Amino acid sequence: MDPEKAHGMAHLAVKMGLGKAIEASQERVSKEIKKGSLKAKVGNLSFQHPVGLAAGFDKNADFLPYLPELGFAFVEVGTVTPRAQIGNPKPRLHRLPQEESLFNRMGFNNAGAIDIAIKVKKAKEELPPGFRVGVNVGKNKDTPLEKAATDYRLALAPFADLVDFAVVNVSSPNTPGLRSLQNASFLRQVAHELNEEMSSWSRAIPIFLKLAPEVLGVSLSSLIEIENELSADAWVLTNTLAGEHKGQSGGLSGKILTTRSREVLSEGLSISKKPIVSVGGIHSPEEAFERLRMGAQLIEIYSGWIYGGPSFCYKILEYLLQNQAQLRFKNSNSSESLFEGLE
Repeated sequence: MDPEKAHGMAHLAVKMGLGKAIEASQERVSKEIKKGSLKAKVGNLSFQHPVGLAAGFDKNADFLPYLPELGFAFVEVGTVTPRAQIGNPKPRLHRLPQEESLFNRMGFNNAGAIDIAIKVKKAKEELPPGFRVGVNVGKNKDTPLEKAATDYRLALAPFADLVDFAVVNVSSPNTPGLRSLQNASFLRQVAHELNEEMSSWSRAIPIFLKLAPEVLGVSLSSLIEIENELSADAWVLTNTLAGEHKGQSGGLSGKILTTRSREVLSEGLSISKKPIVSVGGIHSPEEAFERLRMGAQLIEIYSGWIYGGPSFCYKILEYLLQNQAQLRFKNSNSSESLFEGLE
């Protein structure tokens, strides 16, 4: 089946009760989670456990009400742009089964910030306490780069008092010129715009910065060294890997990204004093465990869920519960237990 059609069918199956059936079959794991056995924190923000759904899957908050029953503790909705856009022409999503990976050139297709915020507000009435919602924000394709910082503010504005954190996406390979914004000068502008926007909110939220897997060495260290200036509360490492498939340019995700994502996480942990969310190439419970063992505070999955099946998140949680005594922060900035339940 065409991957985008399969995505729609999955949504329909979840709405018809697939998630509830999976949740019912995972009663023991659910009970342990509710007891706080895997509770995690990023700054002052607590999470029921460290496994969330990466941006790009639930672009328009359509899945949001059903994600807790599928095992997730949090989600990044989006990427959201100020105005709705249809994205790149289809076909734009391809499976690479032999590599357990995906290739996409979606192009930030989404319903626009205002419409998505309305969906988030409605969904939050049904979400259980403690489930965290983040919004991943980006620029519209036709917005000139010199005006891009304003787009990030406009994309965030409708989500006042609706989300728990925001993720600045300057790392997708599918919006022309976007990755050129992964520099200190631009990110300072974005930090200023977002802080100005949140100054009128009843409460400000943490801002996470999401970078590309190609940002290693000097490029990565130069940004992390000024993380306080950039108002970065955490880093999301990493986005998809730029590549080609059937003569088209786009982003690669899944197992093909595992080694690079680990390398970026390791380097980030060695120089950053901020929490890191690890994403990219988490294709098994063992790999999820390894990212947390290395020192990531949270992890996100996407392609691994596609290949691992709808209960993949629960498989990860079960493995973490079985091995939680081995999990400690490995970065030089902390010697604390990863999970509050171990304190």
